[in-house]
Amino acid sequence: MEKNELHALLKLLDDSDEEVVQIVENKLLESGDEILSDLEEAYLSKQFEDCSNQIELILKLIQRKALHSAVNDWLLDDQRNTLQAWVLASRVQYPGLSEGIIKAHLNRIKIDAWVKLSGVENPLDQIQILNHVIFKEYGFTGNNTQYHSPDNSLITRVMETKKGNPISLAMLYIQIANSLGIPLFGVNLPQHFILAYGKLHSDMKTNGFYEPEDINLKNFSGKVLFYINPFSKGQIFAEESIDAFLKVIKVEKQTQFYQPCTPIDIFKRVLRNLHFAYGDQHDSEKQTEIEALMKIVDIGSEI
Repeated sequence: MEKNELHALLKLLDDSDEEVVQIVENKLLESGDEILSDLEEAYLSKQFEDCSNQIELILKLIQRKALHSAVNDWLLDDQRNTLQAWVLASRVQYPGLSEGIIKAHLNRIKIDAWVKLSGVENPLDQIQILNHVIFKEYGFTGNNTQYHSPDNSLITRVMETKKGNPISLAMLYIQIANSLGIPLFGVNLPQHFILAYGKLHSDMKTNGFYEPEDINLKNFSGKVLFYINPFSKGQIFAEESIDAFLKVIKVEKQTQFYQPCTPIDIFKRVLRNLHFAYGDQHDSEKQTEIEALMKIVDIGSEI
């Protein structure tokens, strides 16, 4: 659709004939992503103030439909990863969020860590270096004072404030580590989220590192060397600490509390956190949008 045609249609949104308005709205919605940038520009330009509320609603509907489509595509993608999931969840708050911009921020951290990791093959030493870069040099930390704020789960805000919750700091850590060839995986503990340094098939490792594309659950050998708590500035611990934690919260031991979880499991947990956080802020509109995503990933019954 040409811009002048779009503008002509927008003027008709103020028509006195409701049938005309409905036809225009349907045509705009059918155009979807094709007109999104021009529609946003028209809305921000204040040229159509008399129908700005209608334009805003149409924008939201198009953005929502695009997000739902992107989530469905992610679920069908064999190469799905946690960064994509985090960006998708964050688009509920920031519809125009670009994965490329986030990658650029993460690449700066990756490069600083890569320089320090040169020649370091010992897994414990690798994690100590990552801890120094992420938590000391870049200042990322757990947000204890506003633990349930939605900001702690939104990738844009975590990158800006350097504060997050256990799963957002874990996703940040995973993305940087895996891009460097360090095999970290998320572990879905109840009431917490941690990382596992997993051993992959031995013939894949070169000079202490793996190829980033080989770091996935299909190549996981089943053995965890140790665990990491990003919310506690990368504290390293063994399986016995998980045993003790489960006893404290009075939860029976299950294999899933010790082994890596899937990217879909991580996405589900992020959505649950956001659903609770928006509810805590009484933001019913955002909470409803999160519920729609939860249903797409098959956790609607848990709402």
